[in-house]
This record gives sequence, C-alpha cells and structure tokens, in this order.
Amino acid sequence: MALKDYQKKRKFDETAEPKGKTKKSKDKLIFVIQRHAASRLHYDFRLEMEGVLKSWAVPKGPSLDPKDKRLAMMVEDHPYDYKDFEGNIPEGNYGAGQVEIWDSGTYEPLEESSSLSDEKELLKELHAGSLKFILHGKKLKGEFALVKMKNSEDNAWLLIKHKDEFAESPYDVEENTSPKSLVEIFRGKKKPENKQKEVITSSKKFQRFNSLTDEKKLKDFIRPMLAKSFDKAFDKKDWVFEIKWDGYRAIADLSNDSPLFYSRNGISFLSKFQKVSRDFESQKHKMIIDGEIVAYDDQGKPSFQLLQQIGDNPDLALVYQVFDLLWLNGHSTENLPLLQRKELLKEALVETDIIKYCDHIPEKGIEFFEQMKKMKLEGMIAKKADSLYIENHRTTDWLKIKFSDTDEAIICGFTEPRGSRKNFGALILGKYIGGELTYCGHTGTGFNSTTLAEMYQRLEKLIIKKSPFETIPKTNMPVTWVQPELVCEIKYSEITKDGIFRHPVFVAIREDKEPEEVRNSPEEIQNTPPKIKEMKTSSSKKIKSSEKEKEVTLNQHKVKLTNQDKMYFPKDELTKGDVIEYYQSVAEYILPHLKNRPLSLNRFPNGIEEQSFYQKDASDNIPDWIKTTPVHSESNDKYIDYIICNDKATMAYLNNLGCIDFNPWNSSLPDLENPDFLVLDLDPSKKNTFDDVIETALQVKEVLDSVKIKGYCKTSGSTGIHIYIPMGGKYDFDQVKDFAHLLMQQVQEKLPDITTLERNLKKRDEGKIYLDYLQNRTGQTLASVYSLRPKEGASVSMPLEWDELKPGLKPTDFNIHNALERVKEKGDLFKPVLGKGIDMMKALELLQNLK
Repeated sequence: MALKDYQKKRKFDETAEPKGKTKKSKDKLIFVIQRHAASRLHYDFRLEMEGVLKSWAVPKGPSLDPKDKRLAMMVEDHPYDYKDFEGNIPEGNYGAGQVEIWDSGTYEPLEESSSLSDEKELLKELHAGSLKFILHGKKLKGEFALVKMKNSEDNAWLLIKHKDEFAESPYDVEENTSPKSLVEIFRGKKKPENKQKEVITSSKKFQRFNSLTDEKKLKDFIRPMLAKSFDKAFDKKDWVFEIKWDGYRAIADLSNDSPLFYSRNGISFLSKFQKVSRDFESQKHKMIIDGEIVAYDDQGKPSFQLLQQIGDNPDLALVYQVFDLLWLNGHSTENLPLLQRKELLKEALVETDIIKYCDHIPEKGIEFFEQMKKMKLEGMIAKKADSLYIENHRTTDWLKIKFSDTDEAIICGFTEPRGSRKNFGALILGKYIGGELTYCGHTGTGFNSTTLAEMYQRLEKLIIKKSPFETIPKTNMPVTWVQPELVCEIKYSEITKDGIFRHPVFVAIREDKEPEEVRNSPEEIQNTPPKIKEMKTSSSKKIKSSEKEKEVTLNQHKVKLTNQDKMYFPKDELTKGDVIEYYQSVAEYILPHLKNRPLSLNRFPNGIEEQSFYQKDASDNIPDWIKTTPVHSESNDKYIDYIICNDKATMAYLNNLGCIDFNPWNSSLPDLENPDFLVLDLDPSKKNTFDDVIETALQVKEVLDSVKIKGYCKTSGSTGIHIYIPMGGKYDFDQVKDFAHLLMQQVQEKLPDITTLERNLKKRDEGKIYLDYLQNRTGQTLASVYSLRPKEGASVSMPLEWDELKPGLKPTDFNIHNALERVKEKGDLFKPVLGKGIDMMKALELLQNLK
C-alpha cells in the first residue's frame, strides 16, 4: 500500500492532514512545495507520480541558483490531497508545526520520450536515481534535477537548478517567502463540495504579540468584522438577531499560554479590565473570540459612561459578552457559517460570572427589537445566519439598528467659555466626507465640572495654531484648534441638509475608534439590507444634464444624482450631467469590459482642474445593491473592499461621485489570480510625439505577427497607446508579466533610439517611450476601453483598427462628442479581447526562434 507508512505515522483524530487515497491529475502532473516550520524549518518538495506525492525534505529550501546543491532527504509518499494542505500540525503529532504552501504548479520531464508517457519517463528516472524535470510554478520555473547521492543508505538526494533563463544568483528562499495571514489562507481556498473543510490558521498570526507590553498599541492584531447602520427592524428568514451592547468591542486571543485582550484598534485591555482577563484562566480551549465589554449600573443597565470610569471604580460590574469565534484548537473557524461558529463557541466557552455567551433569536427581528426598546437597551444587531467572518470588513451581512440617534465625531477645537463656565464653552466637531475633514457642528452640553476639567486637560496637549478644516466654520466665540485625534460619541435630534448635527449632546470619548473611521453621517447611509425589500421596477430614464438634482431608476435601483450642472470640464463646458449621459449612452459597449472586475476609483468631485484622489476601498455608505469584493492587500495586511461595476445604476452612481474614468483590473471574478488579457502600455515622454508612439505600436504588431498572436490596440485617451492580447484566464499574473517583458524586449531591440525598458524615471532617457510591461501585475489598472479621460478635450480611450494607425492621428480625435457615433459604426472592436486566450507556450517557442 503506497500510503501505509504515511498513515501509520499520523493520528487523524488530532491532525487535520488528509488521510487520503491515491488519485491522479486529469491533465498535467502537479508539484507542490510546502514550507514546514517543525522542530527545524525545512521545505517539503513533492512531485506527483503513481497517484501519490513523492516527497523530499529540503532543509535549506529550493534555490534558483545553479551553484546551490541542496540536500533533499526522501521521505514517505504523501496522498495527492496533501497538495492543498496548509495549517498547524498539533504538538505531540508527527511533524508538529506550521505548514504553508510556498509554491505549486505543474511539471514535466526534461527528456522527451516518444515511447513513454511523461509519468513513466519520470518513474524510470526516479528508480535510476537521476530525475530531470521542468517546473512551471509561480516561484520556481525552468529545469531542475534530483540526483541520488552515491552510497547513500538514508535516501539522500541533491536538488539542483540547471542554468537557464530562469536561473537567479544569488537566491534566498526566505526572502521569497510571504507568510500568509489567517484570512489569506481562507481566501486562497476553494469552497469545499458537500462538506465542511476546516482550514488551519498560521501560527505566526497568533503568536507574534508575546513580547509586547500591556497597554501599548499592538503592532499587529486582528481587526474585527463590523456592521453597517440600518434604520428599522425587520423579520427575515435566515437572519438572527443579537443585543447591541453599549460597550467596548474586544478580541480575546487565548491561543497561547499568555492571553491577549485588546480593542478593535489594538490597545491592550489586559490590565484595564483585569476582572475579565483573570477569568481567561477558566477557559479550557485554545481559541480566539470576539465580543463586547459591558459595564452595568446599579439598575443592571449597560452604561458606556461607567465603562470609561473603570479606573475610578475597580469594583464596577463588568461582563464580557462573547458573540463570535474566530479560531479554535489550531483550526480557523472564520470560513464557517455564523450559526456553526456560534454552536462551536457555545460548546467551547466556559461561562463565568464575568464571561458570558451572547445568545440570539432567529427570524423575529421586529419583536426582539421591541423587547430591547422596553429594556431601554441601545438596539440590536442583525446578522445573516450563513455569514462568514471577514476581518476589518463592514458588510450588509451584519446590520446595526439603534433606538436613539447617536454618532461619532472628531474633536477639532474648542471655544472660549462664557460667564462662570470654566475650561471651555463648546467642542467643535468634524468628520471625513469625501476624504476631507468637514465641520459638522458643536456641542457644549453633556458635561459637568469634573468632565469639563478632564476634557480640557486632554485638549491642552493637542493645541495647534492652524485650523484643521480647509473651510473654517463660523463660531460665536473665539476658537482654539486642536489636532483632530480624539473621537467622541454624541446624541443628536437630527442632521440638517448641510450635514450639521442638531442639538448634539456629548456622551463620551471613544478610545476604541480612530479619527479615520469617522467618515460619514447616518443620513448618508443607504438603509436597505440585501433582499429584504424589492425596489419598484421602471424603465431606464435618460439623464438630462440641465437638471440640477434628480433621482432616477436604473436596473430597478434608485440613484440620486446631485449637482448635475457642476462643471467637470470647464474649458469644454461639460458638466457632471454630460458625463453621466455619455456613459449611459455607451453602457452596452463598456459594461462587458468592466463586468466582475475590481475598480480603482479616480475621483474628481470638483472637476478635472481641481484636486482629485484615488479610492480603492468602498466607503460604508455605498448602496447595498452595489456589488463589491474583498481583496487582501499584502502591503498593509488588510482586506480592501473593491467596487464592481456591472450595470448602468452603478455606473451612474460612480459618475456622480466624480469618477470620470473607469480603471478596472486585468482579471475578473471569480478568478482574480489569472488575468483575462495582457496589456502592453506605450508611455511616451514629453519629448516624444504621438507619431513616435504610432511607430512603436506598429513595431509591436510586427513582433506579435511574427509569433502568430493577434493583438488589439486602443488610444489611452491621454498620450499613449495600449495594446491588449487575450489570455483567457489560463495563466497567472507572473507568467503573463514575464511574457509581456519578453515581447517588449523584442520591441526595444528593434527601436532602441526611441524606446526604453528603464522603469526608474531618474535613469530613464527623457526622449524615449517607456515600454511598460508591469501593468500585468496583480491589482494594476488602466483606463477601460470607451472610458472618458480627465483631460482637456474630454478624450475617450478608443479601440482602433491597425490600419488606422497612421501619422497625423491624435488621441483627441476620439472624444465625448463623437465616440458613440463611431462605436455604433464600427461595433465593439475590443470584443475579442474578452474571448479565447492565446496559446502562450506556442508563442514562446516562436519567440525563442526569433533570437
């Protein structure tokens, strides 16, 4: 039995490693390399043969440097399903430690044999003790050899890289390792079919805080999942309802011997709330839980004000209300449905007088809300029963519904006191709207003499000379400005049309919130949870730019369009309304090229001559019918909620925000790892003419013709030309980028006087066109075909037929005024870009022959 040794060594009731059976790939043979942080760090190199994974432990890891001859100890065969395994092998088990997939892909024998299949050729070489093969991985590419050492009784082999175009000297395997976070591992997995598949978390994620001292902000921590505001209770099948606690959100990490307990912003609560942290000793399971610290007054009612006074009242009645489970005994639970997480939590949590399980009721939200109202609680939380736990993500899967109107605001200054009042008169409040700190009112009520003095002591340390507001508000008394760092909670009666709080009352300082989180007023939030109520249907309405403000119905969604007469292109006298009307007119042509692609928003809220800003993360106040997708950002280790534009309604909404052009990814859902097309961006310097760009584009076509590839060109709408090649989602970003680089090298060799591959602006020749192949990296965006550009003349990124590329052509030849007429005449010239992709391997063979 091929897997007998493997199965004998493992306790499958303790480890999540697959028991496995023999199984084979349908097409090409696969390989996988797993980084294994056991008692000693090593890399497990596995090659598929005979339905199992032939395996070698490589202590120093694989290398792309031909000088490195890595020792590789052959170990027992592993099951085919082990190719997907990532996670923690518990202590006391064979190979205990963390396993992460470092690289994977397909492989084939180096030697071609007409008489033997690939697998038989490889098996023959394996038994002979000299195995030569080609790896097609994300990190490891090209020719390798595994050679058995002579007179070796311990199955010692050497893993050697051949000299080829993929060789790299020197090579450091750890520098090419990016440890995955808990959520990354989740998102890298496909949904299991017909059964739950537990995913193991990265031990690094949950072991990196031990050296940090209490009360300091942690350098890295779990940011909890958040809820969106909603205005009314509802009954709904497949939803559950919980009490909305008026306290501090807190994560308890009990995965190690030393517990961690901290706020949503990473501030340690271990000593501040010792009553709670002491009871962590009662817990029997290693886990990470999410909940709310709640203080109770002498009437048994939650009191946020008392919670803030914990230092003066150590005997305060506290309860840690736990409502979610993120991790349990080495296994992540974030990818399980909410009700399954809560069932596990209820079983695992040891309740004490201070730590309690927060229960819920299903479906009957209206009745539950009324009960909360009678009890004079803050409100309730509505959650989809099957919702996954997505860290640092605010979603309509979770909704918060309050009784009173409360909000957070940033303290930006204070006025002088009047009469006998001491310290200060009123706090000047602000919040971020459209990325700009904006005045939203002032409050002088809600204080007593003690809290006035305490607040003034804090504000004195933050005094600055200049107003933090770009537009300085008018006040009745002189103002002292402060750094906009403190966030406070207020109650209010309503919000005016200008976004000003009426009758605001100070409630408390929110130590658990950052100023950047205070972005929008409740009035701006759309209040329709998904599929709770249906919009009235109506035919699409054409938008007339002469109307200043209106609400239209597009795709059965109501879209509010404001300031339609605002000038977006002042010199061309084109308004926001004109921009919206243009996009509605070309919707049938542009939407297929935007469909299911994350967008980077380039917003010009005051037109092309005023300041613009980029936005990737969708704000909390977008309508719930707008599609978004969370994508993990390695640079700041968080999920970014990208907007997807699949219909006219979303397009109009984004135009109304100031999005003049649309910049989509090269890949689309559900597979964001494999681009649908390759892009060659010809980016001229100021000294190049557009005729130079045309000459370069024609040279690109010559190269493409020589390797029998059909490319499709368009104006950038600015100064360059973009050439697209359909890839059909068959290759990953690294493969596509490398191929684009090879193509651009050919072009640069043909036109060395006017083109360059030098990326560094300081080193780049000022008179040369940059051949940008790096637009083929994950997350890169370019203006979509048929997109308006924020340039004088309102040019459009327009597809061209190759015979139209002639001297004298100008990017401004295609603009908002004539684009629709041309597209109707020519049809969608870019439609093939979304079709069947090229055979890159064949093209590479032809490209190699050109050299």
